[in-house]
Amino acid sequence: MQLSFTPTLEREEVASRLDRLLVPGSILDAGLEHRIDRLARAFQGCAASYPLPLWAPGLVIDNEMRGLTEALFPMAQARSLIDLTLRRGCRFSPQLSGSYLHTAPTWLDLLHKLRPQLLKADPAPLLRGLAVDPERRRRFLFALLLPHHYGGTFDRYPRQSQWLKGWLSDNLERLKGRMRALDSACGSGEGTYGLAELVLAAGYGGRGSAVHGSTLEPIELFAAAHAFFPHDPEREREYRTRVAPLLFKADAGSGAAPHRVAIEFYLDEVGACGARERYDVILCNGLLGGPLLHETVELSQALGALAARLAPGGVLLAADRFHAGWRLRVPAEQLRQLMRQHGLTPLAVPEGVGGVRA
Repeated sequence: MQLSFTPTLEREEVASRLDRLLVPGSILDAGLEHRIDRLARAFQGCAASYPLPLWAPGLVIDNEMRGLTEALFPMAQARSLIDLTLRRGCRFSPQLSGSYLHTAPTWLDLLHKLRPQLLKADPAPLLRGLAVDPERRRRFLFALLLPHHYGGTFDRYPRQSQWLKGWLSDNLERLKGRMRALDSACGSGEGTYGLAELVLAAGYGGRGSAVHGSTLEPIELFAAAHAFFPHDPEREREYRTRVAPLLFKADAGSGAAPHRVAIEFYLDEVGACGARERYDVILCNGLLGGPLLHETVELSQALGALAARLAPGGVLLAADRFHAGWRLRVPAEQLRQLMRQHGLTPLAVPEGVGGVRA
């Protein structure tokens, strides 16, 4: 699926573009209704024989409850039907494998993780709501693929930004005020807009200057390009307030400053060969060497593809906030060595790693 968006906050345009991704209206048919009824009976059987309190919001769950729930109401039953319902509501194949739907070990864990989207222990009302109501389906899908803790903040790597601010200033004359920058694996886009702010503040602009964000997930892509978080109104409001100045285009004759840097978000895999014009700056934060990309072959392929997209003199920067020992599995020196293998000279940067193309 090839997909790209220039950012906009215009309500009608956002709604029109959303129809490219999600199926409108009800998707409930006789077959799906039958499967929901069957799941409801399975849950009723579980509830009738469950010797502990049934789940409700705020209930503290323990391993005994988890084990008993899994024995009486296996997670696989609910998972397969929720998965099917969400996929029927999409015009693309959503990447649900890394979401709570597939990583939660028990139904109780999913209920706990997805509040307030899930408020009842019985999955049947949820499934009927998802099948019949496209707005509820949309909120649930975005909550699943963009949970509150995921991305969620601007300015996540301040020391990297400070270093980049200096680099942009030092290279303004060399690049003749024209800058092409990429935020690869941009997630929900906060880093992309932060990069655009740095580029503009450093004096780059005019024809040929561009800041792009790329991701492999269409829902992330849509959220980034439209500051769209239907499951989290507060986050959406704060996000739009932050990015609105970057998206403003002056009306003819208004005398206001024009939109000087073209921003675009497009679907892309980090390890794929890029067909676009090369970039002067590439960020790839929160991915390299972490839980999603740490095997040596895949990591080398990704770094090689990113290095190939750099223009001469361009820099690649990668920082992270990995926990659970990922830095021990893939230390910074290993990333620097892979950079050397792909023609980059490592840089001394205050946060993460960096390399420059000769």
